[in-house]
Amino acid sequence: MTIAYIINNFLFVIPCILLLLLVFRDQMKKPVLLLIVAGISLFMAASIWGAYIFLLLGSPFQRFVLSMISTFIGVFIFNGVCRYSFLQSFFIIAVVKSYSENIRFLSSHIYYLFTNKLPEHAILQISCITMILTLLTFPIIWLFYKKIMRPALDYTVSLSVWKFIWVVPVCNNAIFTLIITTDVSHYTYYPGNEFSLIPPLWVLLTFSTYVLLLKMVIDVSKNAQLVENLHLSETQVAAQQKQMELLQRNIQETSRFRHDMRHHFLAIEGFINDQDPEGLRAYIRQSMLLFPPKTIRFYCNSVAVNALLCYYEEQAKTDPIPLSMNISLDQSPPVSETELCLILGNLLENAIEACRRMKSKKRFISVKLSMASASILVIQVSNSYEGTIRQAPDGTFLSSKGKDRKGIGLASVLGTTEKYNGIARIEYPDQIFKVSLLLNRNDTKCTIH
Repeated sequence: MTIAYIINNFLFVIPCILLLLLVFRDQMKKPVLLLIVAGISLFMAASIWGAYIFLLLGSPFQRFVLSMISTFIGVFIFNGVCRYSFLQSFFIIAVVKSYSENIRFLSSHIYYLFTNKLPEHAILQISCITMILTLLTFPIIWLFYKKIMRPALDYTVSLSVWKFIWVVPVCNNAIFTLIITTDVSHYTYYPGNEFSLIPPLWVLLTFSTYVLLLKMVIDVSKNAQLVENLHLSETQVAAQQKQMELLQRNIQETSRFRHDMRHHFLAIEGFINDQDPEGLRAYIRQSMLLFPPKTIRFYCNSVAVNALLCYYEEQAKTDPIPLSMNISLDQSPPVSETELCLILGNLLENAIEACRRMKSKKRFISVKLSMASASILVIQVSNSYEGTIRQAPDGTFLSSKGKDRKGIGLASVLGTTEKYNGIARIEYPDQIFKVSLLLNRNDTKCTIH
């Protein structure tokens, strides 16, 4: 193994490590520094081992097997230090490995265009070309990972998609190792420059496939989020419509009783003139039964929030599910009315669904909403549940509506909490699921003492 070969190998590995650190550092497990050092050390050791074995292998199939083994080693290392699932880690490592392989592929191609021959072994000229290409293309691959890869990983609705799309980079790797690199090593047989377009076209095809695939994943995730928000908006509209119906009914009944009030006063005057207190008491008791019950509750000054709370109160009564509400919003909350409705709607709908699935009658929902100070809103929703709480490997809560489906509503709540520099705490001891949120009006971070 020559110095040039070692340099080429480091130029293959270092951009991969640097890219992963820059894009995924916030997803690293703790202790961060120790795991980063250990991961880089293992990654470098595996790379040197793979490069040495690669020199000893002759057939394309053997090199493909070695490539897959080295990919799996990289995936295990990355998965050990990062919070993403194994299949997500597989896709991340396979794509970044494909990037480094394509850089080395283009370096050999450029060398061939200038010299009309391929080097029989690693040389320093190839290292220089690889370094220049890496410097030129690294900002592009960084933007690809930051703007496309991260959103696809972080906002994917269903983990099941990662059970399939890892096949794409694996197939690319197989074609590259078994066919492309085999032909490249012999393309001095090709007349003229017929082969000169294949390397850049291969690189373009490879990464355009990744871009289109991940954009589709992002679009699917966004569409699912829009569907969820539309459902919640429809719920809010239904809640306000129900509130309007109750208000209209109260107005009509109040108008009727105002019209009848003159007759009640005349009847009361008659009992007084007849000095019949027992008859008066009986008449008053009978008249009180005719007054409409209090059908509308006013929890806060916000019409939208009040309508939403009343709507879910009616939903809970229908099942029936004991629901207690402690609402104190004397001050203006730090979040918009729409976002507050989204948070409460998602949490209450999840709570009601969890209670509906219970076979036991010991079910309940508790809602607390208050301003801890002039700038901090506290939201706490607790509910009973049965079964187990399922989480993805990255810590995301999975929905009970479908296998391996992420809870879109809860993810939306956590996203809004983060937007307002808040803190979210989710606990589920003793068959009680409790979500506590602190949302801050100011730019400073909230802290829990």
